[in-house]
Amino acid sequence: MKFSDIKEEEWDELRPYLDTCLLPATGLTGVEQPWEATLELSKLRDALDALEIPYKGRVVTYPAMHYLFSGTEVSDIDQACKKMREAGFRYVVVVTANEQIASLCVPSADLLLALDFQDDSVEIRQQQRQFGVRMERVWSGTAPVE
Repeated sequence: MKFSDIKEEEWDELRPYLDTCLLPATGLTGVEQPWEATLELSKLRDALDALEIPYKGRVVTYPAMHYLFSGTEVSDIDQACKKMREAGFRYVVVVTANEQIASLCVPSADLLLALDFQDDSVEIRQQQRQFGVRMERVWSGTAPVE
């Protein structure tokens, strides 16, 4: 579910089921041309589709962190993850299609999932399926926290 789909009066009833927060991270720098920003957002959408659709009753997608500037990515994303956990989410997952963000270590995130559009050897659909596998491993406790 998207954060905007949840009404205040429904939250207490939904909270026990929606234990996972998805934090999209676009990684825009501000120098992108309009079509480049559109492309980056469409890549992020593809990454989110792998989790939002099959896990609709378990995940909440929060607003994306669109602009991240060199040197602040880890601290900004990590701080957001900490705050989301404080808000009551058991699991916090960063989702991106940006290679710079994909290489980060975000200690407060349970997972950092990144679609790699540069790797022609692995289809996007295959990567998306792996997102689900990795998410389910975290939920089942069979995977180490990343």
